[in-house]
Amino acid sequence: MLGAVVVLIGVPGAWTVHAFGPRFGVYLGAPSPQRYAEIALDLMENGYYATGPEWEAQRARVRAAADGAASIEELHGPLATAVKVAGGKHSYFLDPAKAARSSSAAAAEFSEPTVTTVDSITTVTIPALGAVSDELRQRYADAAAVGILGAADRTCGWIVDLRGNAGGTMYPMLSGLTPLLPNGTAMTFRTRAGEDMPVTIFDDGAGMGGTVISVGAVAKFADQPVAVLQDGDTVSSGEAVLTAFRGLDNTRSFGADSAGYTSANSVHPLYDGALLVLTDSTYVDRDGVNLAEEPVAADHRTSSDGAEVAALEWLRDRGCN
Repeated sequence: MLGAVVVLIGVPGAWTVHAFGPRFGVYLGAPSPQRYAEIALDLMENGYYATGPEWEAQRARVRAAADGAASIEELHGPLATAVKVAGGKHSYFLDPAKAARSSSAAAAEFSEPTVTTVDSITTVTIPALGAVSDELRQRYADAAAVGILGAADRTCGWIVDLRGNAGGTMYPMLSGLTPLLPNGTAMTFRTRAGEDMPVTIFDDGAGMGGTVISVGAVAKFADQPVAVLQDGDTVSSGEAVLTAFRGLDNTRSFGADSAGYTSANSVHPLYDGALLVLTDSTYVDRDGVNLAEEPVAADHRTSSDGAEVAALEWLRDRGCN
């Protein structure tokens, strides 16, 4: 009787893991090429552009490739094509070797934010941040927040430099800048179905429904003028930070238009170590403007090199001499 009870409990549980586990990178065993393709296609159904005849045709192509495939590796090419249709220009597929190299490169290229003050104007440089460890994400956010708090008593105005920020992980960036952002909704992710998911600034960091990376409860300086620098190499999460500052009364942006990857990606690990990186929503700013994967125009258009000069002039006009 006990054995029968265990079987009755175990079988539904195993079926649940088999059916839903792959959504979270959990597998009971090696999938066949056909099952591998179906798992990837099911994940791609959440893509921002996964609708209409083009997507249906792409699904059919992947299934046809899977039917004749002898190995999972044969599906990497078809899936790389399909994810671009489902998720658009910001989506991509990394085979296992590329996924491993990407992870190693993110740690090797890790760079902390820097905070420097000259003549009562403090510049906070926010670099790109790849898929690094929790420890490095915390270190990144703390470097910005602690630097800002340490400079506050000798600062009249701020420059947030996002030039060259090619994106990566947005929450350490926003949490590090928490002292300069007012509490409340900073931006929103909007899905294909029109569902809105607000990104919120809290006393101690940023997140959806709660803080993702906490820098501790910090003082706020959001009433001081902030100049944001941007260029064509401000991408993705760099553009998310740019979006979070849009619409604030005492903030202006300077430089060239951003890259136009104003959308959010979800990352899905597949059985063999490949990664499916899929766009599932776009950025909406605090004024309700859907940025829709278009470049974000600066309030004051300048060359990349001229952005800082124009920002300093704007801050000095506001009494920061």
